Amino acid sequence: MVIIFGIKEEVSFGKRTLISLGYWQQGFFSLLTFTLQMIMILVFGYALAVFQPVHLFLKRIAHIPKNKTQGVLMTGIIAMVGGLLNWGFGLVIGALLARFVYVAAKEKGYNPNPALLAAAGYLGMAVWHGGLSGSAPLKVAEKGHFLEGKIGVIPISETIGSISNFWVSIGLVFVFALSLLVFSNSEKSAKIEIDAKPLKAILPGKRSYFAFIIGFAMVLIAFFNFVFGSVPELASVNINTINFLLFGLTLIAYQSMGQFKKAIGSGIKSSIDIFIQFPFYAGILGLMTHSGLLEEFSSGLVSNASQSTLPLISYVSAAAVNLIIPSGGGQFAVQGPIILDSAKAMGMSIGKMVLVFSYGDQISNLLQPFWALPLITITGVKAKDLFKYCLGLCLIGGIYLGMVVYFLA
Repeated sequence: MVIIFGIKEEVSFGKRTLISLGYWQQGFFSLLTFTLQMIMILVFGYALAVFQPVHLFLKRIAHIPKNKTQGVLMTGIIAMVGGLLNWGFGLVIGALLARFVYVAAKEKGYNPNPALLAAAGYLGMAVWHGGLSGSAPLKVAEKGHFLEGKIGVIPISETIGSISNFWVSIGLVFVFALSLLVFSNSEKSAKIEIDAKPLKAILPGKRSYFAFIIGFAMVLIAFFNFVFGSVPELASVNINTINFLLFGLTLIAYQSMGQFKKAIGSGIKSSIDIFIQFPFYAGILGLMTHSGLLEEFSSGLVSNASQSTLPLISYVSAAAVNLIIPSGGGQFAVQGPIILDSAKAMGMSIGKMVLVFSYGDQISNLLQPFWALPLITITGVKAKDLFKYCLGLCLIGGIYLGMVVYFLA
């Protein structure tokens, strides 16, 4: 696409190819910070999940379901609740629960579908942007955000804290739960091979006051900055504040540097896929952004919109662009100005349009392998098996949100 449509110069096909490859290389390492952030959130989540008390608690919960349908429903609902609280927490807890429920079911003698369980565990990523860690609503609520000069500061009471968003999100959870119920009851026995890496519980070590004090201090610092907001960037939930908190909690949990390093080392092994694949996603991002093709694509979708069509067009475009730019915050930086400028010019509610973008961004996560890498690693389910169910869930959830956007926005 970039070779054909993204090069404005009148040059040969060979020159266009070279320029495009240059854009790709230019973007290849543009997500290094984000790559490390994602590795850290997976590693700390993994380390806490294999901490023996947490490990045993999740295993105990996993034995509650009495059949495969109950197992799928419990996994999906807990993953979605976790995703509404924080996307990283929902992703990791959903993946771990899917794995533990599968193991518990095998021990009880019934044959669960590991791919459907994994899809249920992935649903936190399909509801997250309407939850407490939604990056677009939290960004426009910050004083000094990059669009403040155009739209001002939009309080969360008009976005994720609104009554309408509450009912939309509750409705989406219900739609997904009903879909899982239908899928589980209608499927035939599935013979799916999994290749899950060993997940062994790690005991806390002999208390080291160095590790415990450092961890406790980090949690205390995070708490005071969040409550009192002395530094605005640290007074909101974002990936850095979550990683900082997880770092401290992991130190407190393991109590000694030796066991802490052992747990972190175990988690790092599970992050290899992220380490390898994220630069290639960054290359795709470089192609689309440096060529200007992404901005043209977004602008073209909203240029001829009206008050009645802009919400639905913005919703669909956000879902489509999310397949190219998996980061909700990164995508909002590109699409946000276009969508919100159009909404302001038409006299529409900025808060509602932020939510429209958020709904589009979250629903296509079900088709986005970018975020599924940790889940695939933990559950051992192959991508082709996982996305067969994710496609169905995306279509059902997408239709529901599309109707909401069309009639309510």
